[in-house]
Amino acid sequence: MYDYFLGGKDNFAADREGAEQVIRAFPSTVSAARQNRAFMLRATRYLAAEQGIRQFLDIGTGIPTSPNLHEVAQKIVPSARVVYVDNAPTMPGPTISHPTKFQDLAMQY
Repeated sequence: MYDYFLGGKDNFAADREGAEQVIRAFPSTVSAARQNRAFMLRATRYLAAEQGIRQFLDIGTGIPTSPNLHEVAQKIVPSARVVYVDNAPTMPGPTISHPTKFQDLAMQY
């Protein structure tokens, strides 16, 4: 649902239906999701550019949403490494459909 809240295209019909129910019950959900994403982007830029961080760990990744952590970090530091961790079996689907977005991609279940 997170991708849907952000206005992304990589989500499923069930996600969209569930997200609409959440939005009806909690109208601020979309704003909260976008603020959360904006914080992740700001924090990644700061850590990569100002603090010299080169390795990042994203726990509970879910379905990838652009811009992803690796896209932001590697724009600043091309050699930055990112590990995405999730236990959802559907997570790699959109990743595989956009393999050029992911350098040095490795998956393990």
